[in-house]
Amino acid sequence: MVQINEKDLAHSLNQVSRKITNLLNDHLKEYGIYASQYQLLVNINRYNNSTSKELAAKLNVNPAATSRTLKSIEQQGLITRKQTSDRRAYQIAITNKGHDLLLKLSERDTAIFQKFFAPLTPNERTALLEILTKLF
Repeated sequence: MVQINEKDLAHSLNQVSRKITNLLNDHLKEYGIYASQYQLLVNINRYNNSTSKELAAKLNVNPAATSRTLKSIEQQGLITRKQTSDRRAYQIAITNKGHDLLLKLSERDTAIFQKFFAPLTPNERTALLEILTKLF
């Protein structure tokens, strides 16, 4: 059996992640947003009325980076932030403009990801998802 070097495995996963991010960034350029902003917008839609801290935890990203990204997409009119009773936290909600953008991008994303994962058989895709899910 071939011995797998964990550093090589980690490097390969990182390269695949970068490739997906670059594909998304190219695709999103015409809409004036980046992959990180889009990913956050998708998850704001998924976890409506979450706080910035909750979103950061769900996405496993730095809260400060999340806050910067939220400011950017709020300035574009894609989300709103409402202060909670805590006064230090804000509930984040997607706007109609943000929802419309997600609808526009959904079909294109499907095509991009179908093409990206085309070299894998359906069984390989299932196995890959199961394996990756174990890591997060």
